Amino acid sequence: MKALMSVVRKASTVLAAVAMVVATTAIPSACHYWFAQPVEPEELRDLVNNK
Repeated sequence: MKALMSVVRKASTVLAAVAMVVATTAIPSACHYWFAQPVEPEELRDLVNNK
């Protein structure tokens, strides 16, 4: 039983990793969605710098 649970645990980890790779490669702009930073307004930058 322990051997079966060990295999299931390893398979679930591999399945999660494969699912993430498939999800990020299936969408051409996935990199843009994950890593794009919004444009910061000048007023907000001035407010933060003045404090």
